[in-house]
Amino acid sequence: MSQTKGIRRGRRMWRMLWIGLFGTVLLAAGCGKEAGYNAKSYQNDGYLGYTNTNPNLLNRSGTLYDKDMELINQLIRPMKGIERAEAGFNGDELNVTLRVNGHATKQERKGIRAEAQSVLQSNFPRYDVHVKVTD
Repeated sequence: MSQTKGIRRGRRMWRMLWIGLFGTVLLAAGCGKEAGYNAKSYQNDGYLGYTNTNPNLLNRSGTLYDKDMELINQLIRPMKGIERAEAGFNGDELNVTLRVNGHATKQERKGIRAEAQSVLQSNFPRYDVHVKVTD
């Protein structure tokens, strides 16, 4: 009987030792230094930071359309002859309709369309940009 009590005490002692050791490890892990987080900001270049990542994007259209709409308005607003611009997204396509004033000649409309196409395509390489000019 006394030998059985000794074995139980020995096991109990080892069990308490392991629990104490495990508790000490948990406490030590909780007292570590906090990891700092610094968010990086990227230029408003249309890439949204993708220039520093894997060039083989899994989903070309996986961006926030609101940000893209703001940038489209910023790019089109300074162009002369445009009264209103409407843009729509369809997957990887960006469809832009520009309404010009009625006094614009056919040549001016072509110039406005070409300028808008060039500016938007260079700022949104992830989309296939289609520009349409109407009265």
